[in-house]
Amino acid sequence: MEDNKDLVSVIVPVYKVEKYLDRCIKSIREQTYTELEIILVDDGSPDSCGRMCDEYAAKDDRIKVIHKKNGGLSDARNAGIEVSAGKWIVFVDSDDYISTEMIAYLKSVADGNSADIAWCRYKETAADEEDAEFDSRGTVEEIFSGRDAEYLFYRMGMMGECMVAWNKIYSKSLFEGMPQVRYPYGKIFEDGYTTYRLIYKAERVVVTDAVMYAYRQRSDSIMQMNGDKNYHAAFEAGEGKLLFFSKYKEEELYRLELNLLMHSVINFYENSADAEGKKEMKEVFDRFYRDYFVKEKWPLGKKIRMKAFYKDYGLYTAISKFEGLYNTVTGKK
Repeated sequence: MEDNKDLVSVIVPVYKVEKYLDRCIKSIREQTYTELEIILVDDGSPDSCGRMCDEYAAKDDRIKVIHKKNGGLSDARNAGIEVSAGKWIVFVDSDDYISTEMIAYLKSVADGNSADIAWCRYKETAADEEDAEFDSRGTVEEIFSGRDAEYLFYRMGMMGECMVAWNKIYSKSLFEGMPQVRYPYGKIFEDGYTTYRLIYKAERVVVTDAVMYAYRQRSDSIMQMNGDKNYHAAFEAGEGKLLFFSKYKEEELYRLELNLLMHSVINFYENSADAEGKKEMKEVFDRFYRDYFVKEKWPLGKKIRMKAFYKDYGLYTAISKFEGLYNTVTGKK
């Protein structure tokens, strides 16, 4: 099917969210931009979600429903991508909801700047909050090449909005062609494996400061219930990103990602509550240190700190305290 240049395909994976689904679908159906294809992917949900999806479809002919065997969030998104007919794709998680102006705004920003991706900010809300206040009038629009947008992952406070799939509008062309991009089957932290590939593939990316997506903080969500798996997946995704940047000879991005990985492992080590967790994190650090870190050129201070952690955590903390004291005395940051 030939893609409709004005049609936006909104893909909503649905699984065990009957308490939140009405609010999600309502926010999509009430978009001020109406040329939508709303694809609800019932991922084998064992509750009433499948029936609810069919009821929505009976009320709104823009809604398509896919019923499938449970395969996880990535598989559900991919199923939606495969049947989508729009030129543009938006993802919304089925326990979240969006500003009624989000799609109109992001499509306008993307069209107006000939961009392949446009994104907005999101706000975290309580699980039972139904009417988050949005700031739908963005005052800042930054325009980047896809490559330059990769650096935003390492800008203070921007990791989350860069990585998540669901605060963005994408040209469908980014998922097609070579290399084809899809979400990794069976993985937790699926956005960490995928979003940077789409950004890198984009010719132009627009970043706005409008707040238009409500991200519910649920204690029973997939992310909250798989904490241990999350950090394993984060490190696996990070290592994949290293290899990606290495393949495309992006040396500076490679080093930024490696630096982030090394400090993330140290942070997990320091916050592990038990000896087994610390042992596991130390093994991860040691492998990254041997396989990647020592092969790069680093400032002397960083080399000393990382080698100290590799040798002995007590030595690392002593050096870090001394460095902090030295910087305080000398006024260095």
